[in-house]
Order: sequence, then structure tokens, then C-alpha cells
Amino acid sequence: MSYKDAGLAHGYWKQYLTPEETREVVANRATTMFVSGHYPIHVGLYLQTRPAPTVLMAHGLFVYGLTLARLQLPFFRAGFNVVAWDLPGMGQSGGPRGGCTVLEYIRAWRDALEFAYRRFGAPLFALGVAEDAVTCYYALANSPKVNALSVHTLLELGDYEGMHWHGPKWWMRIVTAALPIASVVGPSISRPSASIVPPEWIFEGSGDQRVMDLLQHDPLGFKRVTLRLVSMLGKRLPAPVQYESCHTPVQLIASANNRIWRYRDLVKNFVRLAGPKELVTLHSAGQWEYNAAFAEAYAAHVIQWFRAHGGQRDQ
Repeated sequence: MSYKDAGLAHGYWKQYLTPEETREVVANRATTMFVSGHYPIHVGLYLQTRPAPTVLMAHGLFVYGLTLARLQLPFFRAGFNVVAWDLPGMGQSGGPRGGCTVLEYIRAWRDALEFAYRRFGAPLFALGVAEDAVTCYYALANSPKVNALSVHTLLELGDYEGMHWHGPKWWMRIVTAALPIASVVGPSISRPSASIVPPEWIFEGSGDQRVMDLLQHDPLGFKRVTLRLVSMLGKRLPAPVQYESCHTPVQLIASANNRIWRYRDLVKNFVRLAGPKELVTLHSAGQWEYNAAFAEAYAAHVIQWFRAHGGQRDQ
């Protein structure tokens, strides 16, 4: 059921979108939830009127579901059901703000898959566009319920390449060894979220400073990060399915100018994938741009990949 507010009574989210996009969201988005561990997980749904392929989407750390409506809508227009859920402790989901761990994100991906499979059945696809791409792969690679994945980064948790901007390798070994101890002593101690990744390295499009300002003042924004979350981000945790053993079709969309997840390192891991795979290079792009043209072009690559692996629309 939709009450014409896109599931959120506070209208702050509308500032991220054009009036036309806002009307499309309000007309088509319904909300529900599922439970993952101890937390209620908020879900935004864009549903087709007849059986259709389904896309699971979460989000990176600095945004939440409604802020990515511009990326979600092209899938709905293309004939997919869209299940867009907020990570634990983020957006409208339950959990301590900025205080859940990557293990809880991985569990939530699996619970999201079970929720979508029970409700919609096959075919199912999953999309990760930032840190959520890592936990998406960890949770869903080689799942028999997943037709294909599309990810924007392909790294293992604890890889130096996932933290290289914080200092040289020797320093990061010291930091990552100390963080779990600090987390035991004061797990809820927090720092500004920008201490993890500079926001200007994430949003690199023309006009994206406005988006960064909106996120900083958003009631649901990711403003602070706890030691509990940070200590797990640096912990070495190999993927449950090594790349050489992955038979799920995986598309990697890699930005050539990404300052966070560097292109050459993503490609090294892509080469290791054993199953069907596709590399899409965004030659002039950084990590992300918030404009509609970028979102629609990005979604077009993913839609093509999903359709090639069972996501065709009914005629």
C-alpha cells in the first residue's frame, strides 16, 4: 500500500530529485520490511503488474534507498520489479546508526534474497554500487537463486586497496590490528563519517557538492561512524566464494578514474573470476555522479547484462 509519500512522511528526500522524478517515485513506490537478525529492514518496492524479473539493490555507506531513486527507476521502467532495501543501521532500517558491521550487512543481503525469492520467485538479480558491492558478492556468489550479479567494486574485505588512502601498508597493518581492541573497549565511540572516505571522492560530478551538502543535513544521513563498524571494515575476511570458484555470472562496472577503488586492482580480481563475466569500463568517470544521465547510462549497462542472463521482459 502506498500513501503517496513514498513511505516517508518527512519530505527531505525530495530535494535529491527533480519534481518529475519525485512524482514518479510517489506514484510507484510502496514500502514493506523484513527482519534480519535483530533489525527491521526497510524495503522500497517498485512492482510490475504482471510476473517480472526482480532486482535486489542496497546502497553504499553515505546514502540510503530513497536517495538512489534515480538509479532504481530505470530498472522499473525497463520492466523489472525493484527491491531496494536499506542496510542495517542506515536510512530507515533499524539498528544503531553507523554501528552495524559488514557481517550484519552480509546477513541482510541473504535475508533480502530470501524475502524476494518468497515473494517473487525467479529470476532474481542483485546490484551493488559501492561498499555494498563487496557484501553483495560475499553473500550471494554461487547462490542457486541468483541469476547474475552486477558490482561496481570487486575487492575482499581487509584488502589494502580498500583503505589505501589512509596511509602506507605498514601503517594500515598497525591500525587494523589496533581497531578491534579499541572496538571492544568503546564500540559506540564515533567519528565523522567523512573520516572513512572523503565524500568528494565519491560524488565527482558537476553539481554534486549540492548532494554532499544535502546528505550532511539529511535526518537519515550517515554523519558519524562507530568503532564497531570501522573495526570490521579493516578486518581481513576472505570471500566465502573465491573468485576462481565463482560460477555466478558477474558484471564489473569499473570507473577508470576512481580514486577509492582503483581500476587496475579491480581488473586484477575480475580476471580471476571463473564464471561468465563482463567488464564495463567507465573511461572518464570517478566513483559516482549524481546526475540523471550517469544513473541512466549506468543502469543501461546493468539491464543489458541481466537481460542476457534470464531477465527478459514478457512479451
